[in-house]
Amino acid sequence: MTTAQKLTLFSLKSSIKIASFFSSQWGASVAFNIFCTPYRKPRNVAPPIFHQTTAIEIEVDGLAIRGYQWNPDAKKKVLILHGFESRAYNFDRYITPLLGKGYGVIAMDGKAHGNSEGKTTTAPEYAAMIKVLEEKLGKFDGFISHSFGGIALCLYQENHNNPVAKMVLIAPATETKSAIDLFSHFFGLAPKIKASIYAYIKQKSGKDIFHYSINRIAPKLTNSILWIHDKDDDITPLSDLKPLLELSPANIEFMITEGLGHRKIYKDPVVIKRIIDFI
Repeated sequence: MTTAQKLTLFSLKSSIKIASFFSSQWGASVAFNIFCTPYRKPRNVAPPIFHQTTAIEIEVDGLAIRGYQWNPDAKKKVLILHGFESRAYNFDRYITPLLGKGYGVIAMDGKAHGNSEGKTTTAPEYAAMIKVLEEKLGKFDGFISHSFGGIALCLYQENHNNPVAKMVLIAPATETKSAIDLFSHFFGLAPKIKASIYAYIKQKSGKDIFHYSINRIAPKLTNSILWIHDKDDDITPLSDLKPLLELSPANIEFMITEGLGHRKIYKDPVVIKRIIDFI
């Protein structure tokens, strides 16, 4: 961790601590705002394939959400959804293989990521982006999602918005509770502040923390799903999959890898080939 990163971390921890001193609710609101803010900025140089694209822009809740489109006249199209603190550029390895299969491809920078506007983002907001895209471009034939993009996709699909599209979930954020727990541990939050974050989410959204769960949503879906997860994932732990693995839904194929962790997994050649073949 660089000195600048250490200073940023100290400042963020201090802001939560100070707010929490006055009230746990205020501390929870400050903590949740930090939880929803992407601080890590990934690669800023466009891969070569991104110089062969058509820019696309939509408006979601008054903000410009920007992305990239290839082969716009194709009969079938795939939407790529990156994870938290990531961006469309990171999925350049998927574009050429999909184009080679005749697909149109759209890869978006989610709110507060890449070239899109916004400072914070939530899974429901990411799901709203998918809704706007399908209203504007028509239904997608396939979705490729990673991490945060996975929970957003499942929230969108819960209402059977596109029941025939193939869905790829790469190391999806299976349980939002686990993400909050990991965040709370990293920032050293007291149990009452963590509990206040759960309460704050319910107050803001009308739904408790267990609503934001792929384990809750996936059994309802009829889509053909490929779920890829690594044993060594320390961000979205494999243990969160246990209920679904035991349920073994007929429409979900599981691919469990080892040694790839959370971020290398979607760049692995074997994983990429499996995804392209599935789509």
